[in-house]
Amino acid sequence: MSRLPRAAGLMGPVGVAAAALLIPSACRGLLAGSEAAQVSGGAVAVAAKRGAREFLVPATGYLDAVKASPIAVPRVPTGGMKVKELVPEGSIIQAGDIVLVFDDTQLNIELDNHEASFRSADRRIDRTAVQAAIETGSIGVMREVAELTRDHAATFKLTDESIFSKLEILDTEVKKDTAEETILFADASLLLRGQYYDIEKRILGVEKGEVQGRIGRVETSLASLVLKAPIGGLVIYKKNWRGASVGIGDTLWPGNVVMSIVDPSSTVLTAYVLEKDAAGVEAAAPATVKIDARPDRLFKGRVKSVAEIAAPIERGSPVKYCEVKVEIEDGDPMLLKPGMKGEARIVTGKVDDAVLVPRSAVRGKGEDHFVLVEGAGGSEKRAVKLGAGDLARVSVIEGLSGGEKVLVGGAEEGESPGQKPASPEAAASSPKG
Repeated sequence: MSRLPRAAGLMGPVGVAAAALLIPSACRGLLAGSEAAQVSGGAVAVAAKRGAREFLVPATGYLDAVKASPIAVPRVPTGGMKVKELVPEGSIIQAGDIVLVFDDTQLNIELDNHEASFRSADRRIDRTAVQAAIETGSIGVMREVAELTRDHAATFKLTDESIFSKLEILDTEVKKDTAEETILFADASLLLRGQYYDIEKRILGVEKGEVQGRIGRVETSLASLVLKAPIGGLVIYKKNWRGASVGIGDTLWPGNVVMSIVDPSSTVLTAYVLEKDAAGVEAAAPATVKIDARPDRLFKGRVKSVAEIAAPIERGSPVKYCEVKVEIEDGDPMLLKPGMKGEARIVTGKVDDAVLVPRSAVRGKGEDHFVLVEGAGGSEKRAVKLGAGDLARVSVIEGLSGGEKVLVGGAEEGESPGQKPASPEAAASSPKG
């Protein structure tokens, strides 16, 4: 609960003007038009009046488009791509217009290299097949010669030692045995050579398939170089943490959002409310919106959504805020652009006839609230029950009837010079509504 600082040392010659300096700025305007007077102890007495009031909570943020289509880098398999052409930010475009073109130079070089590798793999497969055919033919010829030698030796076997010498007979046997071994060798060679060339062809086939896959990936990227707008609208670039946006020559990576195409005819203020003030903010609550760039005009708005969980908006800050989206109902696309800063005043409650006091006049802790009511013999502690309110004023539904003088500032909570306890008669006469 906010309290004014002790001001005993500033009173006296300085007068009411010094007391006003001690009152928070949010309350000075409220006290200026009310019946306020300085009392002892540095406090200011303000009349608790009956009246009607709307209670407002401030929220500051930036305009966003309700309808927007993000433009992101295509999820191509070749990685980053360099920007060649870019539509200027703030352009009004139609659906199907080109908004971004990537450079194809590097991709074409990669494609040429992969196609050369593919052709090389094809030539190596052909060369392997020719070499396998040549070696198979050579081994086949060697085997046929060995078969002829073996058959000749078996047909014209020399066995008569009276006619042929032992050397001639042995030579015939050796030729026959050599021919049979050559046939076995040829058969084994044909089998092993066939297996070897089959493995080599399969390896070359896998390599060729890999090159074909790389060619396909490059062709996919080449087909994704031109990005077109899916809808018509206003071009808004996405800013990085430094506030910079993409430019020609930048390398972008798949999935990165570059810009958004927004419908400027419908905007929403994405604003933030202090966690302690967000309890009364509800969806569909009316609001007024003021844009910094258009200070001469107030726009009507309505709360579209309220975040359920509060979070800091600055790294390392313990202060938490609730995100609130306020849809602008009478927006002008010629005046309002996404990214503009603005402030909303959100209605959190309304009373048609209630006792109203400054928020800073309410003292106490937790649910035990009281005010100090000025009387003839000093101030009187009066327990109150609060109703709707905002940062400046709050309604009192029990404890005050209207017309009392309540103290703002001065002594510490619960202590005031000349304070007297509430008399039974005063407590009994206090209205309960």
